[in-house]
Amino acid sequence: MAFHKKVKEKAETYWSRTKKMVFLLAVWGVVFSIATIAKLEVGFGYDTTLVCSTAAYRKALDEGVAPYSYSFWSIVNRSYDLEHPKIVPMAIAWAFRIFGFKVSIITSRPDIDSSGLKKDWRLLVAPARFIFAESNTSKVQYLDSGNFILFFGGADSEIKAAKEAHVYPLRILQSTECLLNPADYHPGEFHDHKVPLSQY
Repeated sequence: MAFHKKVKEKAETYWSRTKKMVFLLAVWGVVFSIATIAKLEVGFGYDTTLVCSTAAYRKALDEGVAPYSYSFWSIVNRSYDLEHPKIVPMAIAWAFRIFGFKVSIITSRPDIDSSGLKKDWRLLVAPARFIFAESNTSKVQYLDSGNFILFFGGADSEIKAAKEAHVYPLRILQSTECLLNPADYHPGEFHDHKVPLSQY
């Protein structure tokens, strides 16, 4: 009897797990279908949002080139191996990708020697969706031209651009280590919602 009881308990456990798995797959299927058919999009900032890129900027400054010159941006864009992804924002981006949303990355950098950088991110976003928008106007135009429902950004300027494009912004927090421009970082100033633990 004890043997049969154990078998029954194991069977019930596996059946319970199977039902949960089927339910989760069904939910994924519904969300994926809606996102794909409706062509829903989400956008992410790059510096201080998806990655901590302080090391790339520091390398460019250490080279002795003029800050924010052509050579400066060439070094920064080619130093993506020094950047490290932020765990929580990356997990969010991949979750949207898996659920069928089109993901775009919008950076304030100029498009200089960026082919390697785009290629490095090709699994998450197509090269055509890695957008170099130096001005806020360019960001607004890009967000306004698509079917974006959310934008994740770290800088005030990114949150402001999303609001101007009528896209709901969510604030990605920045750690002291990754903060590039303190003057452009005031969480909550635009009544934006902050993503918990997104500084990591």
